[in-house]
Amino acid sequence: MVDDSKLNFYQSPETDTEDNSKKSSSAVEKKRGMRKLVSPWNHIVKTIAVTMALFQLYAAGIGTIDSMYVIAVHLGFVLALIFLIFPFGPKSDQEKPSIIDLILLVLGVGTSAYIVIFLTKITEQMGQPTTSDLVAGAIAIVVVLEAARRSIGKALPIVAISFIIYGLFGRSFPGVFQHVGYGIEDIVKILYLTDEGLFGTALDTSATYIILFILFGSIMSQIGMSHFLTNFALGVAGSTVGGPAKVATLASGLMGTVSGSVSANVATTGVMTIPLMKSVGYKPAYAGAVECVASAGGQIMPPVMGAAAFLMAQFLGVPYSTIIFAAAIPALLYYITVWTSVDLRARKRGLKTIPKDQVPPLRETFRKYGHLAIPLLALIYFLTIKRYNPIYSAWLAILFALGVSFIRPYTHLSLGKLADAFESGVKSALSVAIACASAGIVIGIISLTGFGLIISMNIVKLAFGSLILTLVFGMVASIILGMGLPTTACYIVTALTVAPALMNMGVVPLAAHLFVFYFAIMSTLTPPVALSSFVAAGLADASPIETGITGFRLAFAGFLIPYMIVFKPELMIVDTTATSTVYALVTSIIGVIMLAAVNEGYLFGELSTIQRIALGIGVVLLLLLGWQGDLIALPLIGVIWFMQKRKVNNKILENINFGGNVR
Repeated sequence: MVDDSKLNFYQSPETDTEDNSKKSSSAVEKKRGMRKLVSPWNHIVKTIAVTMALFQLYAAGIGTIDSMYVIAVHLGFVLALIFLIFPFGPKSDQEKPSIIDLILLVLGVGTSAYIVIFLTKITEQMGQPTTSDLVAGAIAIVVVLEAARRSIGKALPIVAISFIIYGLFGRSFPGVFQHVGYGIEDIVKILYLTDEGLFGTALDTSATYIILFILFGSIMSQIGMSHFLTNFALGVAGSTVGGPAKVATLASGLMGTVSGSVSANVATTGVMTIPLMKSVGYKPAYAGAVECVASAGGQIMPPVMGAAAFLMAQFLGVPYSTIIFAAAIPALLYYITVWTSVDLRARKRGLKTIPKDQVPPLRETFRKYGHLAIPLLALIYFLTIKRYNPIYSAWLAILFALGVSFIRPYTHLSLGKLADAFESGVKSALSVAIACASAGIVIGIISLTGFGLIISMNIVKLAFGSLILTLVFGMVASIILGMGLPTTACYIVTALTVAPALMNMGVVPLAAHLFVFYFAIMSTLTPPVALSSFVAAGLADASPIETGITGFRLAFAGFLIPYMIVFKPELMIVDTTATSTVYALVTSIIGVIMLAAVNEGYLFGELSTIQRIALGIGVVLLLLLGWQGDLIALPLIGVIWFMQKRKVNNKILENINFGGNVR
């Protein structure tokens, strides 16, 4: 029997939004290095955050403001908030900003305002900057790098500075990396005064697409969406074998459709699902790993996915709906693997289930919370059926969220709660925005020096023209970069360097970008860094290293699916027939289920070493090769399936006979 006092998963609707708000605030406070501001600074931050949210909604709603103005104002708000919220270091004042912080704030806002005020003059100069332009640009670059260091760590600023050094001293570099070298004026001009640097595609995407979806997720969280999704997941899977882990998988996947953030998923659903998993017998490290892996999948789960997905649409010049359709089946395969893995683990170890009388009824969940699904369904409808652009779709979805909150009194969104949602959403967007601005420095230098083309050509040369080696090198590069960079920044760098190498080898552009996109995400689960595992381990009271290693094994499908996308482009539902897609889907589902069995060493019973090796070979043939591989893999898998079933049936017969003998 499960200890009901340990579960405490069902929240009454009257306390739902209040508890959710406290969780959200707690999650924000725990973010890396944030100050706990005292009055009046906390009120100033809230005012700035709410003002920024209102500006972003206004700009998206009327849609007539020049994009450069929107980007510059967006960056100004971001820099102001970062210097107020994040201290210079751990020994700095944690309750209020210092004079240095305020000076940096003024410089950051000033250099952003400079673009807004003098944009027409800058445009008319035809690429001939004035002294004031260069001074403002140099200050902006330094301020952005310092803001990035404070809010997301040293890795990305170091990478950006390295690229600036490469741009300045290119003629001193050896071999293929040598170029003519550019002066400080050239560097500042391209990074500050063009749309290829700080104010380029990356920050444009943050200022238009990403901020709106983050605000949408924050509003949905404020009105109780997280509890609706969690209770829905409990109703669907709670009383099944491995129910708590399946709840974590389903709830985190569904929450990912709203937030697209690993940390947000872990903080929101992990608070409940991790203790629930531990209560029925899952080890703490495994419980943390399940939540971590399921939450990481939120970044590949349509319709929102991660911030990098919006950049992908921009880089490829395709509608965002194309990205959604292409990512749908791979995301499904990822979650099928996790779902199957936790089910097999529970069967293998005979873990307890949650009694049905302790699971919230689905009918009751939908009666009390079902209206909260309307904004999410509307968003999916706008993106996939109507094919509106993401900005307009998110803006309309936010209006739906505001409207449906009034359907029930316990989800009512008052002005105070709306302000809290705006503040929480804007704070969540800061790390993405400053990562995009810093990545703009890298993009600008790559554009100026041709570094991307150099890397792309040499990856192909190093792989001796082999596609599989090119893919492996691309995977390694993405994972190594992702260990130190945020997902968005990692994707940007690899999209400009590794993806072109894959396309040179004949890989479909969309598949090439999804390949590096996946590994930018999987890097968050790759030891020894595996930052998301540290978050989950903290909630599980487990070893971060053990949680990271367990999560890496559990998420192994995430490391194979990118290869499947390349070798089986039918999975992207682009330029293919229904028959080809269905066949690829069916064989892939069989493959990932068997992959989970190999990982756990269990199917209907324990797999012998020989069976496990043979099944692993079958999985590789089935997932990564064409129909020729299927001819070998399917019979091989069928034989092991039959052997396992016969073994189980024999055990049942033996038990029956044994019982008869006793009698």
